[in-house]
Amino acid sequence: MAEEFSAQAQNQALGYLYQVRYALLLLMQTGLADPEAQISVEYLDDIAFEKSGSPFELIQTKHHINAKASLSNASTDLWRTLRVWSETFLQGKMQTENLTLTLITTELATPNSAPHKLRPRALGSRNVDEALTTLLAVAQSSTSQVNKAAYKAFLDLSLDQQRTLLAQIQVLDGSPDILHVQKEIENILRLSTREQFLHAVCRRLEGWWFDVVINHLSSKPYHAIAFTDLRVTLNDIQEQFYEESLPIDFPEPFEVAEKDAENDQRIFVEQLRLINARIKRIQKAISDFYRSSAQRSEWVRDGVLLTRELEQYETRLCDEWERRFESMREDFSATPTEEEMQKGGRDLFNDIEQATLTIRSRCRAEYIMRGSYHILADQMRVGWHTLYASRLHHLRQGKVKL
Repeated sequence: MAEEFSAQAQNQALGYLYQVRYALLLLMQTGLADPEAQISVEYLDDIAFEKSGSPFELIQTKHHINAKASLSNASTDLWRTLRVWSETFLQGKMQTENLTLTLITTELATPNSAPHKLRPRALGSRNVDEALTTLLAVAQSSTSQVNKAAYKAFLDLSLDQQRTLLAQIQVLDGSPDILHVQKEIENILRLSTREQFLHAVCRRLEGWWFDVVINHLSSKPYHAIAFTDLRVTLNDIQEQFYEESLPIDFPEPFEVAEKDAENDQRIFVEQLRLINARIKRIQKAISDFYRSSAQRSEWVRDGVLLTRELEQYETRLCDEWERRFESMREDFSATPTEEEMQKGGRDLFNDIEQATLTIRSRCRAEYIMRGSYHILADQMRVGWHTLYASRLHHLRQGKVKL
C-alpha cells in the first residue's frame, strides 16, 4: 500500500514538473516564429498560448514514465481531457473559433482508435467523424466508474457541439518524456550556445523558468509570461559564458544570524576576531565565504573554469596580499602594541576588500574575490593580524573543533 501511494505521488510530481518544463519548450519553439508569443500555466488550462489577452491554444499534458500503446478509446487520460473541455464549452467559457485544443501525452495512441484519428492532419490518419462515432459509442455503453463523469460531460453536448469540439482537438501522442524534453530544449539552445556550456546554460535557464512559473502562479492580478522575457534572460545567461566572463549564480548576500556568527569557530572568522572586527563585518564575511565557495564549485562542476585557473587566481591573490601585508608591517613601530597590530590588520583587511582582483576580466562580482580571500584565510595562506600564524597555529593543528 505504501509503495503504491509512493509511486502515485511520484507520478503526480513528475506530471507537474513535466507540465512546467514542456511549457518552456513550447514557448521557445513558438517564440522563434512569433516573438510576441505569451504563455500561461495552470490558468486557462495546463498550458495556454495567448495573444492580446485571448487564448488561441489550450494544452493538456499527460506524462507517463513508460511510453506504451495504451491511449485507447476508453483511456482515462483522453476522457479526463474531454471532460475538462466539454464542461468549459458547455458553460460558454470557450470560443472554439480559431482555438486549438491540444492533448500532449507520452503514451502512444492505439491504431485506428479515436485518439489516433484526432492526430494532426499532417500525420495522415485524422478523421473527426469516425472519432466522434467511436467516442459516442464508448460514452453510451461503457460501465467505467472512473470515466462516468467525463462520459456525461461529453454527452451533455449536442451532436453539433461534439463535432465542433473534436474538430478543434489534436492529439500529440508519443511526445517526449520529461528527460527528453530537456534534450529538446538543449537542441534549441545548441544553435546559440557553445557545446561545452550547453548543460550549464540549460540548467540556469530552467532555474529561472521555474522561479518565473512560481511567481506566475502566485501573482495577483494574473500576468502571462512573454517570450520577450525568456529571450532577454537567455541572452543574459549566455553572455556570462563569453570569453573572459563567468556566470554569477549567487548575486544576493546570504543572511547570517548574529548568533551564528558569534558561535562560528572557523579559522577565517577567528582571523577577523584577531583584528577586533565588528560582528556585522563578520556576518558579511561569512556570507561572502559561502557564496564564493558555492560559486567556485558551480564553475568547476559545469566545466566553465578549470581547477588550474582557480589555483592561478589564488596565487595572484596571495601575491597581492603578501605585498600589502609586508607594507603594513613596515609601518609598525619597532615593538608594536596589540592595538597597533589590530589597527594595522583592520586597515589591511579594508584595503583588500576594496581591491579589484577579478578571476576573469568580465567577471566583476565582488563577492568572488572577497570570499576567496576568506577561503585562503581559512587555510592560513593569508592573514590580517601580523601574528596570525602563531596566534592561530593551534586551530590549524585541529586542537579546536571547527
